[in-house]
Amino acid sequence: MKPIARAQYGTICLLIAAFATGAVRADWTYTYTDDFETNKAEADSCVHSAFGSQEATPLPGPYLYYLYSNGGRGLAFVEYAGQPAEIGYCFPTGANQSQRVVNGTVEIDVSFPSTASISQWEPGTLSYRVSSDGMMWSDPVSLRSGRHSLPVSSTEGTCYISFSGTRTVIDNLRISLYSPEATIRVPGDFATIQAAIDAARGGDVIEVAPGTYSGTGNRDIDFRGKAITVRSTNGAAGTIIDCGATSGQNSHRGFYFHSGEGADSVLSGFTIRGGRVFGTQVPSSASGWTRSASHPVGGGIYCEFSSPTIANCIITDCGAEIGGGIGSVGGAPTISNCTVRDCVAGGFGSAATGGRGGGIGLIGQSGATIVNSTIEGNFAYNDSFGGGLYCWESVVTVAGTRITGNGAQGSLTGGGAYCGGSGADVLFRHCVFSSNTATAGAGLFAEWKSSFGPSFYRTSVTVANCTVAGNQLSGSFGSAAGGIQSSGADILVRSSIVWGNSGVALTIVDPVSWNPVAYSNVQGGYSGEGNISRDPLFASEWGQDYHLNSPYGRYNPTSRAWVSDSGQSPCIDAGDPFESVGDEPLPNGGRINMGAYGGTRQASKSPEYSVYHVDGTAGRDGNTGLSQAYAFKTIKRAVNAAKNGDTVLVWPGVYTLNANDEVVLNNRAITIQSAADAAVIVVTKGYAFSFLGPESSQSLLANFVITGSGEGAIFCDQGASPTLKNLTIVRNDFGVAAYNGADPDVVNCILWDNSRGDLFGCKARYSCVQQGTDRSAGNIGDDPLFADPDNGDFHLQSLYGRYNAEWDAWVSDSMMSPCIDAGDPDEYPRAERTPNGNRINMGAYGGTPYASLSGWPPL
Repeated sequence: MKPIARAQYGTICLLIAAFATGAVRADWTYTYTDDFETNKAEADSCVHSAFGSQEATPLPGPYLYYLYSNGGRGLAFVEYAGQPAEIGYCFPTGANQSQRVVNGTVEIDVSFPSTASISQWEPGTLSYRVSSDGMMWSDPVSLRSGRHSLPVSSTEGTCYISFSGTRTVIDNLRISLYSPEATIRVPGDFATIQAAIDAARGGDVIEVAPGTYSGTGNRDIDFRGKAITVRSTNGAAGTIIDCGATSGQNSHRGFYFHSGEGADSVLSGFTIRGGRVFGTQVPSSASGWTRSASHPVGGGIYCEFSSPTIANCIITDCGAEIGGGIGSVGGAPTISNCTVRDCVAGGFGSAATGGRGGGIGLIGQSGATIVNSTIEGNFAYNDSFGGGLYCWESVVTVAGTRITGNGAQGSLTGGGAYCGGSGADVLFRHCVFSSNTATAGAGLFAEWKSSFGPSFYRTSVTVANCTVAGNQLSGSFGSAAGGIQSSGADILVRSSIVWGNSGVALTIVDPVSWNPVAYSNVQGGYSGEGNISRDPLFASEWGQDYHLNSPYGRYNPTSRAWVSDSGQSPCIDAGDPFESVGDEPLPNGGRINMGAYGGTRQASKSPEYSVYHVDGTAGRDGNTGLSQAYAFKTIKRAVNAAKNGDTVLVWPGVYTLNANDEVVLNNRAITIQSAADAAVIVVTKGYAFSFLGPESSQSLLANFVITGSGEGAIFCDQGASPTLKNLTIVRNDFGVAAYNGADPDVVNCILWDNSRGDLFGCKARYSCVQQGTDRSAGNIGDDPLFADPDNGDFHLQSLYGRYNAEWDAWVSDSMMSPCIDAGDPDEYPRAERTPNGNRINMGAYGGTPYASLSGWPPL
C-alpha cells in the first residue's frame, strides 16, 4: 500500500512566518505568565486533558496534574494507552485584536524527571503546535529539556498554542505578544487600496475600513511583489471590492499577483464580486507563458507564477475561462478560510461552451494549498471540466474544504472537482463533496491518458477521510459514477464514505494500485481491504450534515455542542487502522473514523473501549495495564480486567502458564493479540485459552505461538465460536478441541507436531494442518519449515528474508516455507513488509512486520 500523504497537509500553517521586519512599533502589547503555583491553567486554557492529583490513583485517560518538586510546582503530563496528555491556550485570553496582526513569543521550561512521581519508565516526550484560528495547526515540533522561546505570529488577532506530552513537566510559562502599528489606512491615509500599496514597504500592514470599493485603484489591484498584508478591519462581509466588469473588452478582476509574491504577501478579509475576464485563448503550456493580465484566468483573483496567502475572503459573481473565482498559473497560493461561490468558467467566447474550474482553476504546474474553505454553487458551460475545482498538471492539497452544489449547463466532467494532466498530484483530506452535478464523476473525476505524457508522470489523486454524498449525474448514467470516477489515474481512496450518489457510486478504470480503495464505505460495495457497504447514518443527509450518528457523542455544527443519537454509524472506528486517530476526541476507540470528520476534533465518539497491555518482563499485575509503561504481568490479569470491545496487547516474550494461569474469556467479545513479534506461550499444565460458551466471532485470538501443553492449546465448549487467527500451535498434546456445538473459526493457522491430533470437533481454513483435515478449504499439510523449532524459533524460512529475533536482523534461508502467501486470499496482509505477495502468511507472524518475505509478484 502506498502512503497516503504524498502531498503534505500537516505543514499548512500561516503562523510561523513573522510579518514585521526592522524595528517594532507596537500599538498593543500583552503578557501572560503562569508558574503553576495556582490552578489557573484549568480556567485559562481553551482545551486540556482531565486534571488529576499527584497523590490519587491514575485516571483512565490522558491527564495532567500539578507536580511538587524542589519546593515548587510544575504541570505534569501523563499518557494513557499511548495517547499523550494535552493543554492548549488561546492568547490573548480576553477579546482578540479584531483580526489584526499579532506577533510574539512563548517561553517555557521543559523537563523530563526520572522520579517515580510520574512513573518514568522511559524518556518522556513534549511537542507543540501553533494555529491562528484553532482549526488549522502546524506540524508538531518536539522540545528537549531546557528553557525554550517559541515564535508565534497570527493575522487573526489570536495565537493558539497546544502542548502534547508524555511523562514530562512544564513550568514558568510566559507569553509576550504585540500588534505592530498599522502604518497605512484606507481611506484614512490613501483614498484607494492601490495607492496605499504603492506607498508601502515590505512588512507594512494596510488596513481597509468597511465599505464598497470600486473603480480605478480599487480593482485590478497589484501587490507589485511586496511582502505586505492588505486586510480589512471588519471582515469580508462589510468590505467589498466591486470589480464592475460588464461585457466585451471591459475586463476587470479584484487582484492580480504576477511579480513572484510569496506567502508573506497576504490578502485577508474582503468580498470580491463582479470580476470578469473575457476571452478564451490560453497558452498550451506554462513554459511558453508570457505574463499578462489579459489571460482569461481568475475572474476574481489571478496568481501568475506567484504564491500569495489569500485568507478569509469571499469571491462571488466572478468569471473567466479558467478559474471563475480564483485562477493560478505556475504559482503556489495558499487559500485559507475562503468562500468561492456563484462564479462561472467558460462562455466568454463566441459560443457558450468551454470552461475549466467554475470556482477555482489551477494549471501550469501550480502548487496550491486550499484549506478550511468552501467552493459552492459555481458553474461551468457545456463541454467543460471541474464545476467547482480544476487541477491540471498541478500539485495541490485540499483539506477541510466543502465542495458543494457545483455544476454545469450541459456536458461536464467532474462536478465537484476534476484532476488530470501530466504530473498532477492532488490530495483531498477531510473534504466533503456534496450535491454537485455532472455527466461523469459528479463528485470527483480523475484521469490520465497516454497523450498527457509519460506514464511515470501519471495523474495521482489521493482521497483520504472524505465524504462524497448526494452528488447527481445529469443525462443518461451509463457507466458513469455519481460519486468518484477515475480513468487511468493513480488513485487511492482511504477511510472515506461514498454514499447516496446517483448511478454507480465509484468507478476506477485502469488503476495503478492493486488495492485502490480500502477501509471505506462504498454504496453497493467495492473490493478491497476493510471496505463495507452499510448506511453511514449521517446526522442529516438532506441537511448536508455529514457528521456520523453516535450514542456516545456527535458534534452538532449548528449548536456547536455535543449531542447523542439512538444509533451508531458503522463508519466509526472503521477507517485505516494504520492511520493515526489524529485529533479525535476521547473516547475514540484507538482507530480513525471513516469520512470527512475522521481524525479531527469533530469526529463522532466511540464506546468506552480500553486497550490493556501485558509485558511479562517489566509489567506488574498491580498496574493499571492501560499503557506499555503500566503493563500487567500476566495475560490472565488483563483478560479479567477487559470488557466487551476491549483489546489485550501482549508484548514479545515467553509466557509460562500453569493450570492456575489458564485464560478463560467468560463470553466476552474481546481481542487478544501479540503487540509486536509474536509472544510465545508455553503451557506446563492445562489449556492456554478456554472459550466456555457462547463466545462469538467477536472474541478474537491472534498472532501467538502456543506450545508445550500436556492437554491441549485451546478448548471450546457450549457453542463457543471464537475467531482463532494466525496462530502457530505446535508441540502440544492436542491443538484445538471443540465440544457441544462449539464452532471456532480457525484461519491462517499452523498446527504441527501435536502428538494426539490437531483438530477435534472443528475445521480449519487456509491453514497448515499436519493431521487429517479437509484440503479443499485452502488448507495444506506440507512441512511449514520453521526456522529453528528446537530452540523456539517458529518464524518461517524464506529465500527473500526472515526475521531473526536473537540477532534483531533479517536473514535469508536456502528453503521457502509453503505457508508464506498461503493464508486467506481475501484478507489483506496488513502490516507485512514488502515484498509480501499481496497475500497474508499463515502462522503467528502473518499480518505483522515480522512476517517472512515473499518474492515480488510477476509483472
